[in-house]
Amino acid sequence: MAGAWGSLILLDAPPAEDRLALGGSYWATPRSPDGKHDDHLSTPAIDYYRHDGGFASTETGIGFNASAAEDWQAGLRLWPQWGWAKQDLADGQPRVGLRVQQQAFANALLGGVILVQSALSHGSGRARDGLQGELGLSSGIPWSSGVVGFGVAATYGNRAYRRDYARVDAAGWSDWSWSLSADQKLGGRWHADAQLQRALVFRAGAVTATQQGAWHPSALLISLWRDW
Repeated sequence: MAGAWGSLILLDAPPAEDRLALGGSYWATPRSPDGKHDDHLSTPAIDYYRHDGGFASTETGIGFNASAAEDWQAGLRLWPQWGWAKQDLADGQPRVGLRVQQQAFANALLGGVILVQSALSHGSGRARDGLQGELGLSSGIPWSSGVVGFGVAATYGNRAYRRDYARVDAAGWSDWSWSLSADQKLGGRWHADAQLQRALVFRAGAVTATQQGAWHPSALLISLWRDW
């Protein structure tokens, strides 16, 4: 999701033929990185995956997966990151608006059970010089008509990234997060998916005493799809 944490990607291998799904999504996401207020939004949704690895999706961004294998993925994508809403800023604090990050990602499935995920993203922050690396582990339990998944992840950010999103003026570990997800076939060409994420944003060394204390933002995404 497009928060200041939790931007690792989950992808299947490219399909044998181009695949398109259209639908709608409900988003409940933090209005700002501190997670004190949420925005709720319903939007159209698109999932388009090409046989050659290209993809464009409201859930995964725009990018390319260079691997045709089931047990590893690697590629590049563009992915948005929301900043601070005006109403959540103290007097004199600069606003950080929407940014489009460039991300390199690589995932590997170990033993057919544990997926090791990694990503390096650039382009966030007020001056678009934020850089963050993410590492995560995820797994899932399949059944005949779907799968439920769970994962954990951690983010390390440079000084610009942590300063503009966590109000900590130093490079270091920015957060850790956990996620739950589910994908369910509904019959015919219909299916649904959902994802819940919650993060702990580290705040030690915040720029003012009144801003110290960990943040606990969370996000929810629910989508209904029809394959075409």
